[in-house]
Amino acid sequence: MDTITQALLGGAVGYVVAGKTSRRKAMLWGATIAVLPDLDVLIPYDNDLDSMTFHRSWTHSWFVHTAIAPILALLAQRFDKTFSFSQWFLIIWLVLITHAGLDALTVYGTQLFWPLMPPPVSGGSVFIIDPTYSIPLLAGFLAILVLPEKRISNKLMRYSFMFSCLYLVWGYGIQLWMENQTKKALALQNITHSQLQVSATAFNTLLWRIVVVDDKHYFEGFKSLLENNDTFQFKRYDRGAGLIDKTQNLAAYQRINWFTNGLFKLEKQGNVIVASDLRMGMEPSYFFRFKLAYDNGNGVQVTTPNRIHSENNRREGVRWVWQRIWNPAVQFNNDSGLL
Repeated sequence: MDTITQALLGGAVGYVVAGKTSRRKAMLWGATIAVLPDLDVLIPYDNDLDSMTFHRSWTHSWFVHTAIAPILALLAQRFDKTFSFSQWFLIIWLVLITHAGLDALTVYGTQLFWPLMPPPVSGGSVFIIDPTYSIPLLAGFLAILVLPEKRISNKLMRYSFMFSCLYLVWGYGIQLWMENQTKKALALQNITHSQLQVSATAFNTLLWRIVVVDDKHYFEGFKSLLENNDTFQFKRYDRGAGLIDKTQNLAAYQRINWFTNGLFKLEKQGNVIVASDLRMGMEPSYFFRFKLAYDNGNGVQVTTPNRIHSENNRREGVRWVWQRIWNPAVQFNNDSGLL
């Protein structure tokens, strides 16, 4: 999730571990440590595709966190003897692994098991920014920051942390239920698939976006928890099967296929073959789009896989999401007929 939310969660974890020793200090150290994994965005890479796919890798690995936590705890205790070694170890280890775990619940992709290389964990049960999750943590954080010794401040911190945990459980449970309902709908509509992603839409866990991929097509649908019927509607789009055949041996293709776990499409813009990550965005606008190769009709020519400009309709998309929660008849894009 966003770095501010990660700092708030880290502060809450630090408070839970060592708040009895020093409430404000435990919280502030937790918040500071929680920011560290996201500093990998400062590492330069050769191209934009590498920048995306190496983000949330070793700095978010539970193996790395477990290995470095005792070392950092020894160094931290030398710098600040407020907490014992065991307290420092638990603060550092729990803050780091909860940071990566929270990221893994979003759809981006987090390499929890680096240096092992399964596809990154791309949960999707919570959006990368969700005020319902973050605001209670902020309230508890500010209460301890301003009035650490007040009983009401400590109650607020404990209750906000408990609520944030329950909210994540809620999102995960609803996602599992929505996946089950989606599979039933796909079977009834005779839609076969190799990959399925159900993910929370912007700023909420009431409206869910469904992406279904097969060899030649992908399907997009939305389902709100507030709808009164069990109907699932999907729009079908071409996935670029012919372009996949041309580029599947390229390193950039294999990298994006691995990172998205197959949830991507290819298309041509002029003579440029473009790959779009189907997990982030909504048709026809996707946040991560990369040049893979040139195709002039005489074979494929490799190019540097940098990002290309994508039309920004974020404001309209967020407005549509809010409307779609309450009204299933609201349409965002009519480029393709409903199936």
